[in-house]
Amino acid sequence: MTLFKDDPRLARHPLRADLQFSVSSPAAIMWNRIGGLLTAAGRASRLPPAVMLAVWSVECGGLPFRRGRPVLRFEPHVFFARWGARHERLFDEHFRYGGRAGVEGAKWQGHMLRAAPGKDWQRFHGDQAAEYRALELATRLSDPDTARQCASFGGPQIMGFNHGACGYDSASALFSAFARSERWQVLAFFDFCAQKDLLGALAAGDWLGFATAYNGPGNAPAYAAKIATAHDDAVSLLAGRSQV
Repeated sequence: MTLFKDDPRLARHPLRADLQFSVSSPAAIMWNRIGGLLTAAGRASRLPPAVMLAVWSVECGGLPFRRGRPVLRFEPHVFFARWGARHERLFDEHFRYGGRAGVEGAKWQGHMLRAAPGKDWQRFHGDQAAEYRALELATRLSDPDTARQCASFGGPQIMGFNHGACGYDSASALFSAFARSERWQVLAFFDFCAQKDLLGALAAGDWLGFATAYNGPGNAPAYAAKIATAHDDAVSLLAGRSQV
């Protein structure tokens, strides 16, 4: 099976949508930027573009693309599993997450960092500059590729350790492609969904099944509800009801 990213037609297809919206909703802004390629890749995978726009909207929260610095979320519990379990003292000096070292909550909660022992603990989710500081700290402690395996990147928020499902040899290669253009983020999203057999769930509107596989079972109902709402909004937008 040819990867979406290796399809020369998709590699050349315009990223921007032909139909542009002047409304300022996050979904409309994203559609204007990437709707052309979403439509073309969706046609190849038999998925309506509203489905992909909905998932994209939920995953990246409407954040804009910045060349060289794709949207990211660093996950300390993944960093512990991939590096910290062998370096517990160093990890605990710099990172915290729920369920470890007396921190309350589930592993996707209570994420904090500090630059050095004795410094104040700081939250970093919701602030891209802080997320990049977390990635840079993890890079100094381990190495660039290990750190990038432990973060999700781009509009589709694909974890670096899933690079192979998107056709990349390493998390660093995936990061570099995502940093160049949203084109490679869009195509990686379709490749990931195809490789993980998620296209059927999306086509059927099985948001819970998709969210469980894509984000993990822990918080799947909340993600599913967000995708359902975003899908209704995307359908309304693309039907022209929000067009100016």
